[in-house]
Amino acid sequence: MRRGPRGLSHQRFEDRLASLGARVSVEVSMRSTRIRATVLRRNLRPLLALLAKLVWHPALRSADFSKLKRQAQAALSARLDDDQTLGALRFRGALFGAHPYGRALSGNSASLRRIGVARARDFYGRYIGGNNFVVGIAGDVSDREARGLIAEHFPKVGHCKRLDTTVPPTRVRSGRHVVIVDKPERKQTQLFIGTLGARTRDPKLFPLIVSNTAFGGTFSGPLMQQVRGVRGWSYGAYSRLLHSTRRDAWYMWTAPATEYSADCAALQLGLLDAWVGQGVKKAELSFAQRYLINSHCFDRDTPSKRLEARLDIELLGIPRRYLDRHDALIAGVTRDEASEATRSRISPRDLTIVVVATADDVASSFEALPGVKSLEIVPFDRV
Repeated sequence: MRRGPRGLSHQRFEDRLASLGARVSVEVSMRSTRIRATVLRRNLRPLLALLAKLVWHPALRSADFSKLKRQAQAALSARLDDDQTLGALRFRGALFGAHPYGRALSGNSASLRRIGVARARDFYGRYIGGNNFVVGIAGDVSDREARGLIAEHFPKVGHCKRLDTTVPPTRVRSGRHVVIVDKPERKQTQLFIGTLGARTRDPKLFPLIVSNTAFGGTFSGPLMQQVRGVRGWSYGAYSRLLHSTRRDAWYMWTAPATEYSADCAALQLGLLDAWVGQGVKKAELSFAQRYLINSHCFDRDTPSKRLEARLDIELLGIPRRYLDRHDALIAGVTRDEASEATRSRISPRDLTIVVVATADDVASSFEALPGVKSLEIVPFDRV
């Protein structure tokens, strides 16, 4: 799609963008497809006219499609050299199994072979081109002018209807399960430890955000301090809380040397048990709240970022209060609420542990970690 509308070659499309002082990108994520454009203010109208052609009549040429498929296949091969990416992909696959959340956006060799341009055109017509999109404009433009321009170039958008994007609930696998992504001659490992986290509309989302930030979201948190500051086992150590329509992942990431990898995992398991069992300390809670409130300004300091936030509300069903009352929701979290949210959502007994390493070097030590019910070894080129 990014290669232009029907009637314009890719080069002519690029030349037209350059003449307008414009940039266009198309991004596909797990939950939405977004066409983004930036342009000089005086050229807003001609850019919208060009975008309308792109949206209503994308070329989707067979020659472009074949070339991009080859590039996608090359990218799949190239990611075999990126241990962190391999670990992240296998972690989600192991955590979610056959659930859609376990699939990689980049697909795999088999799925790429199955996709043809006719299938892509059909998908586009059913899910995007049939008025199933939202248009937003941000910057030096009045509401009246923006509405007029949208009505001129996208006259039927106001009548679009939401698609049914229901996905089944995610379920956690009982017990602790280790997956070793076996790659020869690894001196450094990539280590992911996690479980299910929260839904976007979870009433405990904000207490859990604050609690996770206190535990592993900053340099001063206990995860970073104990792994890096005290022991120097990994340059980076953080925890991440994701949320979606269904419960998404919560996980810890570190990159210890092979000789410390199992010890680092054991330390993280102990820190996790303490966090869930004892909750966050008052000082940690206050620091996390200040950090989240002070850094939030960087999520809304440009018109494009504010537009993205509004699109999240429209497209993803994120409650408006998350945007309008963010600081108050963060500041209002009490220590008891943060601790209770952690206990109720994060299960230290039910964990997926993925390590990218040379299996012969680490298998026995990871199998001996407390509570491990299974260990699987997967060749790195089959992730």
